[in-house]
Amino acid sequence: MVDTGKRPIETYYWICGDPQCDTIDCLKGDDWQTVCKFWAVTGLSDFHDAELAEATKKINAILNRLEKGNRNKKRKLSFVKHQNRLLLVWAGYGAVGPDDDFNVIKKALKLRSG
Repeated sequence: MVDTGKRPIETYYWICGDPQCDTIDCLKGDDWQTVCKFWAVTGLSDFHDAELAEATKKINAILNRLEKGNRNKKRKLSFVKHQNRLLLVWAGYGAVGPDDDFNVIKKALKLRSG
């Protein structure tokens, strides 16, 4: 997630959403998934020169175009990480896991208080 400084960054891990892995679901937890976008810079530097700035601009434009064409609003364009490499996926959110807030888990599992 993009760090705006206004609240803690939520991190997610990904799982196959079905036995055939036709869908990817993301749950709160370890940092193995991020919603797509690259940071743009306000100025050039040795580590982020004009060529990288231009590549970032072009890649973000492609990602924006893909997101605008997304007809399934339950999913977000995301990068998932496996063996230190990234894969671009449409990820669903809403699955509940052990790192979710207790009240979310309680509701999902229909737990009784006490």
